[in-house]
Amino acid sequence: MHDQLAPTSDDEDDRHGVLASMCLALVLVVASVSSVNLALTGISLDLGTTSSELTWIADGYTVALAALVLPFGARGDRMGRRTLLLVGAVLFGVAALAAAAAQTPLTLIGCRVAMGIGAAMIMPATLSTITAAFPPTKRARAVSVWAGFATSGAILGMLGCGLILEWSTWRGTFVATAVLAVVAFAAALLLAPNTADPDEAVIDMPGFLLSGIGIGALVYGIVDGAEAGWTTGGALAGLAVAFMALVAFVRWELRTARPMLDVRLFTLRGFSTGAVALTGSSCACSGSSSSASSSSS
Repeated sequence: MHDQLAPTSDDEDDRHGVLASMCLALVLVVASVSSVNLALTGISLDLGTTSSELTWIADGYTVALAALVLPFGARGDRMGRRTLLLVGAVLFGVAALAAAAAQTPLTLIGCRVAMGIGAAMIMPATLSTITAAFPPTKRARAVSVWAGFATSGAILGMLGCGLILEWSTWRGTFVATAVLAVVAFAAALLLAPNTADPDEAVIDMPGFLLSGIGIGALVYGIVDGAEAGWTTGGALAGLAVAFMALVAFVRWELRTARPMLDVRLFTLRGFSTGAVALTGSSCACSGSSSSASSSSS
């Protein structure tokens, strides 16, 4: 069965509204990866964090997002992409408000992880909704706009956070993030169709678990290795678990009749080149934000 759209419309303004609302939700997710870096100095002075706690305030969000974005993408295909996006926006906004009120480093880390879970619900729904809502003749241009916001969201996040910090404290940045989550929720509710593809949606629990463990452990190992050293137990354990889980994931997806992700797609030059390019640009933006954070402190 093909994607089900509600409402179905050929009106150009409607499609522009869909694109705008999805790009706004995407910026909410991507900006939150980088924006917190500029607030780390204030957080450290206010909460008395250790170096390790400060690292996980920044990267707990990224670990949760990376681990869950693929499984939630499959889940959104089944239950409705806008529905999952709206749930994610609510979780994201509530967690951001809780972060603004946090009094201990561990509480703030927990809030950032919760924000990452909400972001993992939001991000895959944005692209899936765009590809379902736009006809083939206009889809490539819409996806290009989406990709542009995906790569520039980190810069927009740093600029916005810097402006807020000129007039407020780090807590104000999380309040502003919660407000943006409310705006993104309203825009998606009013402008985006609730697309779904239940017949094609795959509830691949082994793939769900293996991808989440593998990607989460990989990001954990990289973060811990960069912070504590590449020969530490945490980094080595994370990378070892990631290797075993991702190898098992690939083998399972090749064997199962209905894979959550057809890994054979990566043998296509266009697909693999695009994936590498997007990964490279994301790493570049993250590196720039980390440099900015180091300079400010």
